[in-house]
Amino acid sequence: MSSSGDQTSTRQGLSGQVLNVEDSGYSAEELDEAFRQARQNQNTGSSQRSTRLSGQTTAQTCGDMIVLGLGLTVIPLGSASPIDSGMSATEQIVKRDDHPLWLLQPKPVDILADKFKDDWLLAAAAALANTYPEKIQVLFSNVTDTKSETDNVDETMVKVWNNEEWQKWNNLPDDQKGGGPSSKEHKVVYSNITADYSGANQYWWIAALENAFIQEGGYDGITSNGFVKGDPHIALKMMTGLSAKLYNANNTQKNDLWYELRKSARRPTCVKIQWPEDADNDNENLWNAVLRVEPKGEYGTVYMFNSKIASEAAIEFEDLVEGIKYYVHQEEP
Repeated sequence: MSSSGDQTSTRQGLSGQVLNVEDSGYSAEELDEAFRQARQNQNTGSSQRSTRLSGQTTAQTCGDMIVLGLGLTVIPLGSASPIDSGMSATEQIVKRDDHPLWLLQPKPVDILADKFKDDWLLAAAAALANTYPEKIQVLFSNVTDTKSETDNVDETMVKVWNNEEWQKWNNLPDDQKGGGPSSKEHKVVYSNITADYSGANQYWWIAALENAFIQEGGYDGITSNGFVKGDPHIALKMMTGLSAKLYNANNTQKNDLWYELRKSARRPTCVKIQWPEDADNDNENLWNAVLRVEPKGEYGTVYMFNSKIASEAAIEFEDLVEGIKYYVHQEEP
């Protein structure tokens, strides 16, 4: 593997595979650092972990690779730090000297769920970061040039739209609605981010969003102490001020569902998968962001972002149909 600072376009992972730097979503230096940490874990015997994804799909983390049991799909890890780091979330925060909000722009791989029950928020944030990351960037102010900020950020102002205000606005007569409710800004301080907050690396925009959501409230899924179960269409509205819709997949024809998922690369889309035959699955009933689909034959493969493992997971559409119960999408701008 090339040394840190090398500008070549590929990197060789622990398993011998070659990764394209441009396709990874991170710089060569970050990949070098991620692989260095992965090798360190490998040397201490912590490089392998099995994780249930959904249904009968099993993911095994091997160094810098994730192998999915379904079809033996192999996907490189994109996260800039290993999932099994050998330290608690609190220790990670204390030891992070670098804490920029993001690298160039928010990315799904910056998201790793922790103690909050906010998979619905994380899925919405991953879907929005996948399609229109600039819509997340504009939520943050008091940051020098938010589109290219790489310096440490100790505090920031985050604006969100209140769902209760939207409900009141929707109940007004049409001639009184005007432009809709305005957003509110909340001050978020890095030193207040505890072990409960989500984050896969030093980029803490997702934790800042969680903190701002808690401060704002306005939804049954948000409490003063954190989050309970909710749905991504609320999170998308609170992040963008634009409506999103929740659908029952049982009322959707198979061809129509495939048609909707094919739009996921250009509009935020999330799916909730339930596997009744696998009640012990930790990831049962969780929301996932749909990143893209790859047509193959009549249908194809669906690529989702799973916030529990901070990585991409692939599933055949035919298998997804068996477990999906709900999906959410926001209309294209």
